[in-house]
Amino acid sequence: MNKVIITVIAIITFCNSFAQTDKDKKAIEKNVAIMEEGWEQKDGKKYASPFADVHDFIVWNGYYFPNNTKASNAAAHQGLFDGPFKTMDIKLKVDKIKFIRPDIALTHVIGVGYEKGKEIPKDPGVLISLLMEKKADKWEIISFHNLDLEVFQDEQIKSRMPFPAEAMYASWYKK
Repeated sequence: MNKVIITVIAIITFCNSFAQTDKDKKAIEKNVAIMEEGWEQKDGKKYASPFADVHDFIVWNGYYFPNNTKASNAAAHQGLFDGPFKTMDIKLKVDKIKFIRPDIALTHVIGVGYEKGKEIPKDPGVLISLLMEKKADKWEIISFHNLDLEVFQDEQIKSRMPFPAEAMYASWYKK
């Protein structure tokens, strides 16, 4: 009888943890979608809304903003949207979500920037690593790192790769 009870508890626990993980994955993916929507709408507040009130932000060129606030993130992006990125859109795709703990997730996002109204480029341009934390049943970005994928911009770098770059970023090409 004890074995039956233990087995039932184990099955219920497994099912509940799977459901929670699926719910969490959807919430994390929604955060990435909100960032993309905020960029497309040129809305700095919306873009920054998935971030924690205080977070770290590393830009593709190495600029490091530790202890960045949501308000300063929103203002900085609004300035970019009103200026140099006024006609630029982005496409983001969640590649992988790895739960470090039930309340901490590492998320890798492949993306690309492109001129508004033009076709989305075939090759990705950036790899973004997001560290997200779940607080009060809400996932927030606590660390953002944006890496420029030079391999797709420089044929010399691409030619030295031990295997095709497209194989490394294969999930980008899947619909």
